[in-house]
Amino acid sequence: MIISVAILSSFSHCVGMCSGFLSLQALFFKGKSKSEILMLSTLYNLARIFAYVALGALFGAFGVAISFGMQARGVIFFIVGLVIAFIGIALLFRGELLKFVESEKVLKFIVKMAKTSVQKRNLASFLLLGFLNGLLPCGVVYYFLALGVLSANVADASLIMLIFGLCTLPAMLLASFVFGLLREKFKEIMFKLSACIMILNGLYLSFLGYRANA
Repeated sequence: MIISVAILSSFSHCVGMCSGFLSLQALFFKGKSKSEILMLSTLYNLARIFAYVALGALFGAFGVAISFGMQARGVIFFIVGLVIAFIGIALLFRGELLKFVESEKVLKFIVKMAKTSVQKRNLASFLLLGFLNGLLPCGVVYYFLALGVLSANVADASLIMLIFGLCTLPAMLLASFVFGLLREKFKEIMFKLSACIMILNGLYLSFLGYRANA
């Protein structure tokens, strides 16, 4: 489930969501050979994935802190399941719901930091740009972080985010080529399928939480 949602969303949502950062990333590629660009792009995405793993560890620790006893875990499953379903609905129907999930204020703050880092044009600022890319407010990222909370385990939550990040790697590395070949209608189908899986998964987790306390 994690892999299917990650791969589907990486081609249908992640590349578009991160397009602004991809354009900033390209500023560092001037005068570089193809092999150098591939190496830099890989380092950039590893920094992005590191941000996901760090967030996973943080949310996993939060899950540990709030998971005390089977009854409490059932309530957490129920609530987080509804949150996941809401995220899926927001991604599916977009509009104001998606704006609420993907906070514009947070986005503007991170973009401002990214533009500042670009001015230095060195490897450290390039890696910082990749790390900031991983902090973008994104419904898909929130979905996996919610799963991390439910795991109630720092290592498991970090692993969930690592798998998610690695699954997005092909799309992000080949964004300019592969994404351009996909028809908009096909991308839309992938996106909707990914959102539907999130909704069903959220409702299922809520059901498990309900059964735990029934």
